[in-house]
Amino acid sequence: MKIKITKYYILKVLLIALIIQSCQTYEPIKIQVLKPAQVRVPPEIFKVILINHSVLKDTISKNSKTKEIKVNRDSVLTIEYFNGLSDILLNSPRFEIANKTPIYIEKNYRKFESLDWQTIDDLCKENTADAALVLENFQLLYSDQIPLNYVNGYLHGVFQIENNSIWKIYEPANIGIPEDFLLNDTLFWDGFGENYDQVTKQLPSIKEALLQSCNYAGHKYGERIAQTWSTKNRYIINCENKDFRNAFTLVNESKWEEAIELWKKYSGKKNARLASFAAYNIAVASEVLDNIDASLEWAAKSFFLKNDVFVEEYIKILENRKLEKDLIENQVK
Repeated sequence: MKIKITKYYILKVLLIALIIQSCQTYEPIKIQVLKPAQVRVPPEIFKVILINHSVLKDTISKNSKTKEIKVNRDSVLTIEYFNGLSDILLNSPRFEIANKTPIYIEKNYRKFESLDWQTIDDLCKENTADAALVLENFQLLYSDQIPLNYVNGYLHGVFQIENNSIWKIYEPANIGIPEDFLLNDTLFWDGFGENYDQVTKQLPSIKEALLQSCNYAGHKYGERIAQTWSTKNRYIINCENKDFRNAFTLVNESKWEEAIELWKKYSGKKNARLASFAAYNIAVASEVLDNIDASLEWAAKSFFLKNDVFVEEYIKILENRKLEKDLIENQVK
């Protein structure tokens, strides 16, 4: 079979080659970003003990013969506060927890009594801790009856729990309380149905809802005092170029420095398109390596080479990350 070579055929081949060469994909990756705490805890406080001081004395009964401890619902709920809190603290570089299980210190029939400093000092020394993180009190407000309303011909029911918890940090070295905070939060669950039973079947039981509420409250308090890791989506530009493909393979192997060296081969070339792609990828790699200043510089270079809304949005993300990083540095010094 003979192919007649014409100007049209040559133009078509060149056009197909150009399209193939210009193909680009945005390959998704996930990175870990450290988020700042909401408040600054004195940096000398690193290792903490957890204390549950929210349960009244008469709610905990002990069997001296079997050493069995029976607790009422309040004690069970407080466990979830500390489960939620521990999930955050264990995922944070900011604190170390000295005791896996919270220490119970019963209240003597007064809901708002504070702990004495001698007790705090002894427990901190015993656990080589800098401070005590204490759940002082809590209150859960909810109604057993779920109000129903008609919405688009169906019954709509909402169950809500208002959760109030008081948290303190006792620092025996300074005989001070750098953190005394009332956390207020409300969780909602809703359901639709043709009757009351159908609506309630879509809602958690009261016990499940109470446990979820307490766990979430502990989680939120952890985010208040601790810097935490968060997973974020980023993208690497790949294209029909051998070095770019090889660089993306290196990315999947977490070999970011080696990938940067491949992209740098194109960052200063006359091909503005490839130079822009390379600069953008180096910006992402620099962010992964926690060099936000370099990341901003490379992202700006990419934008000037090829005015791209996608890159412009990334620059805004990086500017916010720089502010957060500065805030984190101020929180720990």
